[in-house]
Amino acid sequence: MKLRHLVVSSGLAIAVAAFAYTPAFAADAAAAASDSTAATSKPAPTKKSVRAANRAFSKTVHKAIFKTKGLEQSTIAVFGDAKTGHVTLSGQIESEDQEGIAVNAAKKVPGVTSVSSKLTLREQGGG
Repeated sequence: MKLRHLVVSSGLAIAVAAFAYTPAFAADAAAAASDSTAATSKPAPTKKSVRAANRAFSKTVHKAIFKTKGLEQSTIAVFGDAKTGHVTLSGQIESEDQEGIAVNAAKKVPGVTSVSSKLTLREQGGG
């Protein structure tokens, strides 16, 4: 009976001591973790903000293309990735020269790192 009483009271004393020191360690650990993450990382962008940035970037390139002489009447869609600076052009053009003009106009826009062209030559109908 005395042995059982000794084991139970020892276990109780250890448990009380552990709970008494845990909040102090937890507070120190939380403070250290918040200091290290605040200094090294920034919040991840949301999907909504990424889409808005891509739309704004694409719109800037689109405006530059349609201000370029010889491309005012073309049907070119612009898909841009603001983070990487990659731009894809798709749509129809009336002459092969327009493809080079469109690619060069897109490359001149600040922030554009690469341009891929998926432009197709519009077939001339008639009879």
